Amino acid sequence: MATPEIALTRLAGSAGQPVLVVGPSLGTRVERLWAAVARELPDFRVIGWDLPGHGVSAPADQPYSTPELAGAVLRAMDETVGSTETLYYAGDSFGGCVGLQLILDHPERFAAAAILCSGARIATEEVWRQRIDLVRRAGLAPVRTASSTRWFGNRVQQHPTDESRAVLAELLAVDPTSYCLACEALGTFDVRDRLPGIRVPLLAVAGADDAVTTATQHRELAHVTPGARVEVLDGVGHLAPLEDPLATAALLDKHFRQGVVS
Repeated sequence: MATPEIALTRLAGSAGQPVLVVGPSLGTRVERLWAAVARELPDFRVIGWDLPGHGVSAPADQPYSTPELAGAVLRAMDETVGSTETLYYAGDSFGGCVGLQLILDHPERFAAAAILCSGARIATEEVWRQRIDLVRRAGLAPVRTASSTRWFGNRVQQHPTDESRAVLAELLAVDPTSYCLACEALGTFDVRDRLPGIRVPLLAVAGADDAVTTATQHRELAHVTPGARVEVLDGVGHLAPLEDPLATAALLDKHFRQGVVS
C-alpha cells in the first residue's frame, strides 16, 4: 500500500470561518460536484479534495486503502488550516465513505459530518472487480455510458443540465489506473460493524431515485448509528450536490449550524 497524494481546492469562504471539507464521488471533480452547494453556504470556508487522478490531484500508481486515503485528506487539511482546527465534513458516495472513516478514526477533529448517497459499504468486492476489469479492457467510455443513468434521478434524466453533461464529459478525463485503484479501495471498504461507535453528529442524505445507495440503506445505517438522522431528496439519484444543490445546501446548513464552533 502507498499513501495517495491529495490536492485541495478552495470553493468558497475565507480564513476565520468554520471549515467545511467536501469530498467527491468516484469519477467526478470535487469542484464540479460541490461548487453550487458551496455558494449557498456563505458562513463556511468550503474546501474540497479530489481523488487521485481526478481533478487537480496527481494520478496514483500504487494501491491504497480507504483509511490511507482518509489519512491523506486529513494531512492535507492540517497543512492548509492547521492541525488544531475543528472541521465539518460532507462527502458524496466514495467521499461519504471517507467521511465515515474520518469520524471513526479521528472523531476529535470533527464537529459534525454528513454523508450523501453513500454508505458504510457500497456494493461488493466482486462488483468493483468487474468494474476494474471493464476499465482495463475498454477504458472509461463504457463507464460513462452506464453513469448517464446510474448517476442521475428522474429530474435530471428528464431534463439534463449543463452541469450533468459536464460531469459526464469530465469522467473521460480521469486517469484510468487511478480510477481502478479507487475501485480497489472501495471494494475492501466496510465499516458496518463500527457504526454504533460513531459519536460525531451525522446526517445521511439519500436520493429517492438512487439505485446505487438506496434510501433504505441510509435508514439502516442511521438506525445503528447513535443520533444519526436521514433526509431523502425527491427526484435525486446518486449525485445529490450536483442534482439539487439548493436542497443539499439547506440540509447541510441546518445540520452544521447545530454545532458551529465559533
